[in-house]
Amino acid sequence: MRKLIYIIAILTIVSCSRKEERPKGIIPPEKMALILSDIYLAEHKAANIGLNLDSSKVVLRHYELKIFDDHNTNDSIYKESFKYYLDHPGKLEAVYDIVIDTVSLREQVENAKKKQKK
Repeated sequence: MRKLIYIIAILTIVSCSRKEERPKGIIPPEKMALILSDIYLAEHKAANIGLNLDSSKVVLRHYELKIFDDHNTNDSIYKESFKYYLDHPGKLEAVYDIVIDTVSLREQVENAKKKQKK
């Protein structure tokens, strides 16, 4: 009887710890990170153009559509993917680790270009 309980416990643990697959249609983490990086940079640009808030939102929307087009996706796939990552905090954290690294690297490259121009 004791062996049966151990076997059931082990099977339960193994079945519960099974790696969850990403559903079809969800943007892969690396690509999602690149899209988010581009959107954050677009938000920064739109905020610093010097337009009023409503105009900045219009400009940002055009940036977003261009970003989705560049990454061969659309607004609805992006939103569904973002919702998926919000529901899976560990995966979202991994995406944001990539975002931080990407934005940091882009900033370093931009600073190096500025230094070369001097």
